[in-house]
Formats: sequence, structure tokens, C-alpha cells
Amino acid sequence: MATREELLRGLQFVPAQAKRVAGMLDGLSEWDTQRVQGWTPKEMFTHVAVVAGMIPMVGAGMVGAPPEADVVGGMDIAAVNKQGVDSMAAMDTKQVLDTLSANYIKLADWVKGLSDEQLEGKHTFFGMPITASDLLMTLTVMHSVHHLYEAPLPVSV
Repeated sequence: MATREELLRGLQFVPAQAKRVAGMLDGLSEWDTQRVQGWTPKEMFTHVAVVAGMIPMVGAGMVGAPPEADVVGGMDIAAVNKQGVDSMAAMDTKQVLDTLSANYIKLADWVKGLSDEQLEGKHTFFGMPITASDLLMTLTVMHSVHHLYEAPLPVSV
């Protein structure tokens, strides 16, 4: 199980890496070049920002859900992702990066307010048993790092 400290370090790591990767993308002038995964780097950064911003808003329901209830049960993930990316489409890349950083600060503050019992709580994610802290680590750190990794990759990879 991810500890609170590991999770908080991860929530600092993601925006720091986002800034580093943004610098790479600025040099490549490829923010709006669609990648084989279907999104542009700007859309990938937007998605990371939206997920970080969404968790504190839906988190109470997530950490309060019974263990057998899948936290994404019935959710159309593709539609939620599209809606989130579309909601920030008018922003320039600097605004997206600023929003990502601000959302991670809010997310870290929210995590700091969770009790140990809430972080240790058992949940279900896509049918897999998982603690709240591991779910948060998966959604907001590992998932985000994956998108940041793929954002600057050449289109042909």
C-alpha cells in the first residue's frame, strides 16, 4: 500500500516532470501534433490536469464507497476523458500547465486531509481490490507519468 508520504511525493513529482516535458515540447514545437495514442501532447497534459482536479471533487464519494462497489462502475471513461479535454481546449499550453500545477497542489491538500483509515480503505477499481492510497497513486501519479512519458515521443513510435 502506498503511504501518505509516497503519495504526496508523487503528487510533487508529476507537476515537476510536466514542466520538464513541457520544455522539451516547446523545443519540438509539437504541442498540437497528434500522437499514435490519439491525443496531442496538449490534450495529454490537459487530461492529467483534469484528473488531478476531478479527484478532490469526487473523492469523498470514492473513499466513502463500500469495498464491493466499483469506483468507476457505470462510468463511461472515454466520455469523461473527452469532456475533460474539451473543457480546456481554449487554453494555451501555459494555461494548461499552470492548471495542472494548481490542481496538483489542491489534490495534495485534499490528500493531507484524509485520515489513515480512509487511505487504508478497501475499494474496487475495474474489478480489482485496491486500497484508496493505491488507487490515488495509480490514478494521479502512475497514470499521469505514463501520459507525460508518451507526450514528447515521435509520432512514428
